[in-house]
Amino acid sequence: MVWVKPYNRKFLLEKIKEYNEMIKENKVGNYEVVLSNEKNEKLIGYGYEKENDLDIDTLKLVGTDRVWMELSAREIEGTYNIIKKAHGKVGIVGLGLGYSAIEISKKKNVKEVIVYESEKDVIDIFEKNFGKQRKIKIIHGDAFKAKRENFDYFFSDIYEYKISMKIVEDYEKFNKLHKIKDYVFFGLEYFLLNARYEEVIWVFVPEIWMEMSKRMFASLQETNYLDNYKKLNPEVVSEVLAGLKPLLD
Repeated sequence: MVWVKPYNRKFLLEKIKEYNEMIKENKVGNYEVVLSNEKNEKLIGYGYEKENDLDIDTLKLVGTDRVWMELSAREIEGTYNIIKKAHGKVGIVGLGLGYSAIEISKKKNVKEVIVYESEKDVIDIFEKNFGKQRKIKIIHGDAFKAKRENFDYFFSDIYEYKISMKIVEDYEKFNKLHKIKDYVFFGLEYFLLNARYEEVIWVFVPEIWMEMSKRMFASLQETNYLDNYKKLNPEVVSEVLAGLKPLLD
């Protein structure tokens, strides 16, 4: 069962509980952290939808009349491989509740984590919960106007669980701004698993992307979640893949 994570129920519940204890409900400016006991009929996970059998409260980052992040099954499952592959000097765009930054900073092979966050209130909430972290440096401002850096690994996490052409635009901008060895974005594996084979074979897909996608498929298969697999819009997937092709080749 080497491939089961991140869809292992025990792992998922332990992670949610761990962060529920670390992150406190509070409000700073226009942003608020709430512990929600709202239970929907459907559990929307990373790549699947099924009957909701998780009986646990989840943390939400709420601001300007919308939920910006929820430390839910989808978030933990969707960042698992991204966290696992992180190495060296890491860049992250989007702080959220700080889950990815903290988990990546725990890794022995990660030297430094630079997080770009445009909202000062979100940074203040993070620091109230976690204080100053030795490996983590948070830069307040526009990530697209940051000074040039050399990154071993770069994670763009600003897509609100959606696949769109913004992924292509940001890939091009960030790779022009910084020198990046390995670039990843939230939804990467899910996106590739939805791409048509006859389209993928003509794209120079980075090895790390292929590895992550294979791992996700194997995990879904071993947990029988393929029966609940939720497909993405094929036209959008094709458009994004076509946009990435000249940038990857």
